[in-house]
Amino acid sequence: MREELLSKQFVLMLLVQFSFGLAYSTFFLLPKYLSRELHASAAAIGTIASLALLSGVCAVPLIGAALDMRRLRVFMVSGALVNGLSAYAFAQVHAIGPTMYALRIINGISYALVFNANVTLATNLSPPHKLARAIGLCGAASMVSNAVAPWVAENLAESYGWQLVFELAAASALVAALFSLGVREPERGQSATPAASDAESPSALRIALEPARRGAFIGGAAAGAAFGVMFTFTQPYALALGATRVSGFFLGFTSCALIVRLFFGGLADHFGRQRVSFLALSGYGAVVAMTAFLRYPWLPVLGAGLGFAHGLLYPALNALAVQEVPPARRGGLITYFGGAFNSGFALCVFGFGFVAKAYGYPIVFLLCAALVGLALLGMPRPMRGVRV
Repeated sequence: MREELLSKQFVLMLLVQFSFGLAYSTFFLLPKYLSRELHASAAAIGTIASLALLSGVCAVPLIGAALDMRRLRVFMVSGALVNGLSAYAFAQVHAIGPTMYALRIINGISYALVFNANVTLATNLSPPHKLARAIGLCGAASMVSNAVAPWVAENLAESYGWQLVFELAAASALVAALFSLGVREPERGQSATPAASDAESPSALRIALEPARRGAFIGGAAAGAAFGVMFTFTQPYALALGATRVSGFFLGFTSCALIVRLFFGGLADHFGRQRVSFLALSGYGAVVAMTAFLRYPWLPVLGAGLGFAHGLLYPALNALAVQEVPPARRGGLITYFGGAFNSGFALCVFGFGFVAKAYGYPIVFLLCAALVGLALLGMPRPMRGVRV
């Protein structure tokens, strides 16, 4: 059994995650593009922003089954290629309509393929006692891109226009496809965690429905809702208050989340994944509630608060979902967990877009914070002295 984490293949996986994250994170500025360039309403922004994730959620059963049956590299390469082509095509679209909707659907499914395949590879390359840290490092690679891509995109858009922004997103996805070609996966019987045979293992869906994993999926859906609301509606809210730049939010988010992932990535493994998840989700709710009273100079501070909570929460919940699961079923389970997160993201962003149009942005953040509070009530409480 291998005990080291930062192997050559793990580092290559991080490069795939970072380069693909640049392509994906560029679209974090889509609300600003839609608001400023296409004069879209809050409802239209919510619909378009949520469509990519809704399509990924609908594809969860197929993606989960596929990742458990085929080599992960196939999906990393093909997903990145399709994502790059859809981003390039997006650069040619200058009006809200069926073409934009179709491209967002393609973009969302291809993202789900690459991201879930990459996180599955991270867990397969990790020793069992370092699952949260492995997932955290995988997420850290994405988080660097979360800051770099919006900052670069915002500056390029002001100087050269939005078409170049989407073309660079396409190029980043193609670079990820090239890195993916070098991936060499461990055989299932040689992964860092001992594997049960496919015949001995229940299906990923059956594992996901186990009561012991309820908290991970409830927390994942609530976190997705809060993440989606913050990343989608904070931008038009700040612009309406007089802001001209919004990338400070992403810089604050990424810098803080990255520090947590790099230096405190083992907290969940050490103090208990359930305990850390509960506390971090509480922090999530507090930040969302505070955003209802936004003043646009606060954007970096709110981003940092969200980054601190997210830096702890996502790897802790993900590790809680896949702990003690054989590698032969991890791809499916990680996909279902991602589906829970993305379902919360997409459904709340879609619905709250209409709420924001009718009643304004502050009520959206307060309602979302209330949803997080309800999710906390539904999660099992961490017991003192017990590490789970």
